[in-house]
Amino acid sequence: MKPSALFLLCCGELAWADSHSLWYFMTLTTGPSQFPEFVVVGMVDDVQVEYYDSDVGKVISRRHWRPDAEVEEADSKVTAAKHYHNSMRNKLQLLMSHLNHTGGHRTYQRIAGCELDDDGSARFGRWDAYDGRDALVYNTQSYSWSLLIPQVVIDKALFQVNKIRADTFYQPLCVRVLKSYLQQERTRLMRRVKPRVRVFQKTSAFSGGTEVTCLATGFYPRALELTLLRDGRPVPEQELTGGEVLPNGDGTYQLRKSLALSEEEEERRGRHRYTCRVQHSGLDNGLEVDWEPEPDLDTGLIVGVVIVVLIVVLVLPVAACVLWRKKGRGERERERCGGAQSPACRSSDVKYTAGQGQEQSETSSNSSGP
Repeated sequence: MKPSALFLLCCGELAWADSHSLWYFMTLTTGPSQFPEFVVVGMVDDVQVEYYDSDVGKVISRRHWRPDAEVEEADSKVTAAKHYHNSMRNKLQLLMSHLNHTGGHRTYQRIAGCELDDDGSARFGRWDAYDGRDALVYNTQSYSWSLLIPQVVIDKALFQVNKIRADTFYQPLCVRVLKSYLQQERTRLMRRVKPRVRVFQKTSAFSGGTEVTCLATGFYPRALELTLLRDGRPVPEQELTGGEVLPNGDGTYQLRKSLALSEEEEERRGRHRYTCRVQHSGLDNGLEVDWEPEPDLDTGLIVGVVIVVLIVVLVLPVAACVLWRKKGRGERERERCGGAQSPACRSSDVKYTAGQGQEQSETSSNSSGP
């Protein structure tokens, strides 16, 4: 199912703020399914801490690093979850009727939670979506609700009741829980790990053309702003691919953006200066890294290296073969002589070591007689 634009906008805006957040992601589905009808996932910043579904009927801790952790204010959270379940079911039925949707799988989603700034100020927010379509939003500036599907009518008195409930119950509960998590998990949730940044050229696996890629990795928290510059000017986002923050296996994150070069740009890419600009809470100031094209290798150097490699490959086996044959001849001679202790072997050794001239002298002496 495609996420709504408001869901993405919510997460994108909140991620960059210098604050901490507690958000509950709720999903209600209709129709035959092997999953619970209603599911809630609670996340502090970008770390999952709680889980609830309508089959279990209770809030479960998801802090795997604290297996004995208890869920604080569990009863209040269950009360809130059951109210949201009923509220979302009523709105789902209302929208299905309004849009003439009958049967099949339908989905109603909600994000609700709060933000807490470093100066102590707090905000509450809520976003609703029906079948991936933005449906309802709570305006944190005017403290009012806005319907985003035309001609849908919801009782204004109900809106007012929801506002009072949010101001007196949900928002205070959310802020208390968030402060508690930040106090308990200060080391994990409030750490700062600066990104490692590099710019490089690669061949696209899809088009086969050349791409300039900016990569930032190993950072925490998740919020990071990455801009690819060409000659000091930002490259328009519509020309880039990527841009999604992805998790690494060590609890940090990575983000990359790539620019496909046209044939003309590739021919003169040495004239352009590409720079990766990164802003992150782990950096005291913004970081800029320039792309430096790899120098072209000298053709003569490549040919020379290939020739040397071929010589080594051909000469080494021949030399090894010669040494092996010499070693084998020496061993056979020692076996024939039985350890070179007999006079014949000593005489033979002298002949082998004295050389051809001495052998001829012995032959002449023997032939002349006494």
